[in-house]
Amino acid sequence: MDLFTRRKDSSFIYDLDLFEDTANRAYMKRLAIDEVLNFVARAASQTEFQVIQNKTPIKNDAYYHLNVRPNTDQSATDFWKDVVYKLLHDNEVLIIQDDNKDFLIAEDFHRNEYAVYNDTFDNVMVKEYQFKRTFGMDEVIYLNYSNDKLDNYITGLWSDYGKLIGRLNDIEMRNNQIRATVAVDATTGTQDQQTKKLQNFIDKVYKSFNDNSVAIVPTTRGFEYKEVSGGTGVKNLAFSETNSVKNAFIDDVASLVGVPSALIHGSNAENKENMQLFNTYCLRYILKIIRDELNAKLISPKDLMNEKMHIDSIGIDRPSIVDMAESIDKLGSSGMVTQNEVREAIGLPPRADGDQIIMTKNYTTSKGGENDDNENQR
Repeated sequence: MDLFTRRKDSSFIYDLDLFEDTANRAYMKRLAIDEVLNFVARAASQTEFQVIQNKTPIKNDAYYHLNVRPNTDQSATDFWKDVVYKLLHDNEVLIIQDDNKDFLIAEDFHRNEYAVYNDTFDNVMVKEYQFKRTFGMDEVIYLNYSNDKLDNYITGLWSDYGKLIGRLNDIEMRNNQIRATVAVDATTGTQDQQTKKLQNFIDKVYKSFNDNSVAIVPTTRGFEYKEVSGGTGVKNLAFSETNSVKNAFIDDVASLVGVPSALIHGSNAENKENMQLFNTYCLRYILKIIRDELNAKLISPKDLMNEKMHIDSIGIDRPSIVDMAESIDKLGSSGMVTQNEVREAIGLPPRADGDQIIMTKNYTTSKGGENDDNENQR
């Protein structure tokens, strides 16, 4: 009776369109996330981490592992690129040290949080190898990004993947499903009796299709059995529409991370101003997260508080000497700061004679007569 009383499900006609919409959305979001996060990761990987001892950069084992070879399989550039990408994508990243003091990025781990004692990490997985030991918070480098908006956006991507997998499963089941229509020449008064016979006949046909690889359906007068298939039309987007959708997703991700979208799109308009915004609101924050954790875990509190030793980062967020030439001249000649203070601000090592205040004559105050004024002007 369901055959005659229930409306036929025709949603399979739109299956491919819905599948492509879901696939396009998941693909575009993934593309946007990778493009923006890789841009930030590449910028951060160009950073040099300096070990400063008594205000002078030194090169020790910590410097070697931070800037040359963090582990046996990665260069420093590749290592920090992976660290920053994972930090942004997963909202956290765990770096452990093995017996050789090599830095290893944990692919998976479980964090045990405590109110009073240090947190611990177990089930640490690196390249399919699971460490059997438990790491304390004071033994690892743990970075936390705390960007809930980006985390929610990436979580939405996995939701899109879930819908995509569900749509694939629905389409696969529908593609292997037999659909048919039955036309019956029934007269009033005999319809109930014919319906009962017809239902029995359809049940036999259905059983025959399931039990045999080949089935033959007899035809009779007043009864017609016809199989149908779903629509196979595919909706195609124009290139300009696809590009607009991709750019919209990139703009969303870039705004969540703090990157001017013009830098991702490759626009040269106001490029200097956009780089300053990127350095101020994105890169410096990420480098500070890394720098603070390195100082906390690799430098003793006593040396850090006594300013005997600390770790600093010199990246593309620091202005170059050429860019700061005019400001350096004014700061030095006005006597506001020493040469070493200026050199430290742009990442240069101090000079032995650089702690003296030097002021040019045009910044001095004259107490003499006209001759002194003329001398100061000269």
